[in-house]
Amino acid sequence: MRVTRSLATATCVLVLLAGIVLADAKSDYEMLFGDEAKKVSATKSTADDAAFAKKLLDAAKRLTDAPKTQVFIYEKVVQFGGKDATGAPHALEAIDILTKAQPAQKAKWQEAKLNVTEKQYQTSRGLTRREAAKAYLDVLIEAAEAKAAAGNAKEAVDLYRKGVPVAVYAAYKLSEIRDSMRDLVGALEAEAEREKLIKKLAANPNDMETREKLILIYVMEVDHPAKAASLLATGVDQKLRQCVPLAAKKPAELPEAACMELGDWYHKTLLGKASPGGKAAVLARAKMYYERYLSLHTKRDMVRYKASAALAEVNKELKKFASVAPSPKSPTSKLLTLNLGKGVMMKLIQVPAGSFMMGSPESEKGRRNNEGPQHKVTISPGAPGFYMGITEVTQEQYEAVVGKKPGSHKGAKDPVEQVSWNDAVGFCKKLSAKTRRAVRLPTEAEWEYACRAGSKTAFCFGEDPKQLDDYAWYKDNSGGKTHPVAQKKPNAWGLYDMHGNVWEWCADCYADSYADAKAVDPQGAPSGTHRVLRGGSWRDRPGYCRSARRGKNTPPNRNEPTGFRAVVVFGRVR
Repeated sequence: MRVTRSLATATCVLVLLAGIVLADAKSDYEMLFGDEAKKVSATKSTADDAAFAKKLLDAAKRLTDAPKTQVFIYEKVVQFGGKDATGAPHALEAIDILTKAQPAQKAKWQEAKLNVTEKQYQTSRGLTRREAAKAYLDVLIEAAEAKAAAGNAKEAVDLYRKGVPVAVYAAYKLSEIRDSMRDLVGALEAEAEREKLIKKLAANPNDMETREKLILIYVMEVDHPAKAASLLATGVDQKLRQCVPLAAKKPAELPEAACMELGDWYHKTLLGKASPGGKAAVLARAKMYYERYLSLHTKRDMVRYKASAALAEVNKELKKFASVAPSPKSPTSKLLTLNLGKGVMMKLIQVPAGSFMMGSPESEKGRRNNEGPQHKVTISPGAPGFYMGITEVTQEQYEAVVGKKPGSHKGAKDPVEQVSWNDAVGFCKKLSAKTRRAVRLPTEAEWEYACRAGSKTAFCFGEDPKQLDDYAWYKDNSGGKTHPVAQKKPNAWGLYDMHGNVWEWCADCYADSYADAKAVDPQGAPSGTHRVLRGGSWRDRPGYCRSARRGKNTPPNRNEPTGFRAVVVFGRVR
């Protein structure tokens, strides 16, 4: 039997309840929909479930004066709509609403979304089944990444394994799932091996073979030479006793001879011993030491020639790791999730290497002289790859790392604002120490390259500023304040709020023009009193939010509409 009931009755009740705060959400639901819910359940018809879910969804949207009852009804939408493919769109819409309304229960609603999309895939037929499979895999990958970031690697692996046959069927993201699963399995196996060695060494501190194995794991796989140095003892291989204490120091503290020695050690000795997962960190270390050596040793002699040749080999090897990043026409979906503590995460997306035209053409409306001359810039594939925050750093992220949050516009998911360049750099340093990742501000070239995401127009989406409403919070739609990140559309590479919301600090010193700018991986002016700002803010007109628009301020200054986003360099730091 198909259950049909006019929405008019429920609508009349909602009108009578307008302005009244209902005391008990469950009782209110029973009063409004209890009888119909029982009839729908009795039919055991998924078509009736879907129709009822739609009715509940429409009713909940109208019930703005009773938030508790509204939430309860949305939860019922998930219950009735999540039973098959027909009702799934209603359930997923309700889940998105509940996720925003209850950020503290994000994990719960992510699990619900996974269950609904899985059921949608299982019950879909015909042409829609493949698309349902893709939607399910997108949610599964996101859930697995969250599990991994929370330290639940085994649960993440189980999810990836569950997604493999679906990915094979849909011919969608199979390599990404297998790569992530392999990395996690490798990490679990390495962790188990490390724990085994730790226990074995504790039982017999004189077991030098075990001690050396553990030292090498900390040097190559964990990239934590300071921990490795704490395990050194008489009887350990002389080369380890010589190199590990040097690697535990900051590169800036090392003389040129030590830099060359470490570069060769990592490149010529350790690279062949490292696991596939550890090779990237070993190469990154070798690159760092060779570059440090070449910056110190300016004499044009045979040693410098050998260091330059070795660096070229390292960069060639690093390209193999950078090659997973596709061309700008096919942006990567590879994500990095950092655990900032206190249940707060930061998601970053890998930015592909490539070239673009930096600055604006003279014909661009609103152009300023400091946006030229327009010139070709290459973000080099030979350099270590980098990840960029998919959003501006939020207040809860800043507080989780620094311990306090500045600014006058309070909101956990709002971008942090009223931060100086010094504050932003300080955040990056603390996060680097916390995660052992190389966290920094983006260069101005990296920022514009990421903002454009392959576009050549005034904005990442085109030339028409009327479309800015879809992508940015700016003067005409912000209501005079910041807004939670990721509420507008992202650009083609999945980055949100690159236009508007808050200005974003860049690493570079400011110069009035690009006349002397380098063509490959530019770092900005060599010196200066101001630092670069990009992107415009909630209080700016559209012209200030263009991809090429440049701002500046002094490092100690804390302006109201100023925040930043973070970049993480490929590999780890000690």
